[in-house]
Amino acid sequence: MELLLLLTVPPIAGLLCRIMPRQAWIERLNGLGATVTLGAALALAARVFGSGPIVALGDLLYVDALGALLVMVIALVGFLGALYSIGYLRMDVSHGKVPADQLGWYYLGYHAFLWTMLVTVVVNNLGLLWVSIEATTLVSALLVGFYRTKAALEAAWKYLVLCTVGITFALFGVLLTYYASARALGEEAGLTWTTLSAHAGQLDPDLMKLAFVFILVGFGTKAGFAPLHNWLPDAHSQAPSPVSAVLSGVLLKCGLYGVIRFYLITSKAVSPEYASNLLLGFGLLSVVVAVPFILVQTDFKRLLAYHSVEHIGLIATAIGLGGPLGLYAGLLHMFNHAMAKSLLFFVAGNLSQRYGSTQMSRIRNAIQSMPATGLLLLLGTFAITGVPPFAIFVTEFGIVGAGFERGNPLIGVVLIAALAIVFAGAFGHALEMAFGKTLLRLTPVLRGPSGAIALAVPTAFMVLLGLYVPPPVSQAIQQVVTLFIGGGL
Repeated sequence: MELLLLLTVPPIAGLLCRIMPRQAWIERLNGLGATVTLGAALALAARVFGSGPIVALGDLLYVDALGALLVMVIALVGFLGALYSIGYLRMDVSHGKVPADQLGWYYLGYHAFLWTMLVTVVVNNLGLLWVSIEATTLVSALLVGFYRTKAALEAAWKYLVLCTVGITFALFGVLLTYYASARALGEEAGLTWTTLSAHAGQLDPDLMKLAFVFILVGFGTKAGFAPLHNWLPDAHSQAPSPVSAVLSGVLLKCGLYGVIRFYLITSKAVSPEYASNLLLGFGLLSVVVAVPFILVQTDFKRLLAYHSVEHIGLIATAIGLGGPLGLYAGLLHMFNHAMAKSLLFFVAGNLSQRYGSTQMSRIRNAIQSMPATGLLLLLGTFAITGVPPFAIFVTEFGIVGAGFERGNPLIGVVLIAALAIVFAGAFGHALEMAFGKTLLRLTPVLRGPSGAIALAVPTAFMVLLGLYVPPPVSQAIQQVVTLFIGGGL
């Protein structure tokens, strides 16, 4: 029942939003659809973590602990983005930035986007996984170009072209995996995850080595690994802020999810070291490449986009390091990053509508002109850069510790240096926006209760998980770690 609701409510909600004639009805349906989707996701996750994996529609759908974790994160960030969209788009309509008759199209695209991501993490067939990841690109490209400005349309086309080229590489990896399956399993051959995982040790090691390279390049483009990340700053900076929150908070994880599924198979077919070393390489490169771009950014949303490159690199590094500590920290970091980045993109939305720009040189004295938003800007910056007692400090500390624990002290040292430089640069930008003097004429920004909820929830999670990880959350993450350990890592 939960899985059925999860996969039917978003498209129905989106279609109803499109055909409703009144803005008030559209907003209510958007909120209701996102709320029901979140409830179904939490119920599904509780069932999986309590009773084990779920198989449905024959073997077409499969949700294990990893899938349940991603379902929960996608639905939560989608819910917050849907709530924030209400007040955000009201302002855009009132200022003439968006025609009122386009709201239905926005919410249709938004809920379709959530649906494609949810499908990605519950399908059992790796071929359908590839299809659904490509579908996320097609749908979200329309949202990136929603404002129809020259910059937005260029960003949407760049995103569409680069990610489609990347996903083509992933297709070669999928085909090679199928060929390896056909050679090893005969009549049982196919791309079903449960079958391939159970028989991964029988697959041709040479074929799987080559397949994983294609997968890492292809899905890694969607995940935002450097140097495949070129689409990401443009798309994040031009999309509406709630869409940017979803792009950064969960879409990148869908690409990483595709990598992880093939990573688990490759680790059994070849050796854990081969796949781990490749992930470590891409992960560390992403962290290091992001550092100078964070220091020199002038646009706030582009700054947040490069933070995404950095944090996806941290997650990949943690999984590449392996071990209980590295895996636990990396998987929990997925959730922590989603919350922190959602908060900051919502803050960016408030600031951009107040100051009429996302250029940091134009955003000044935010702490006085917008006290709550200015304070959240500072808290969000502390959170995303890993300052205690926020949750990302805990997971970054765990990832660095895993480097030393696994006999890779150089990795730990590189991460410490990169994180220290990022903190200095990001906090310098935040201080200027919060306390610098401004002579600009500011636009009033009014937010309803839905916007307040969207800002309060990720802030609460950032503080709570930095001080205390509730046992149900810890046990859920441990179940995902067990999936990796069971994969022979």
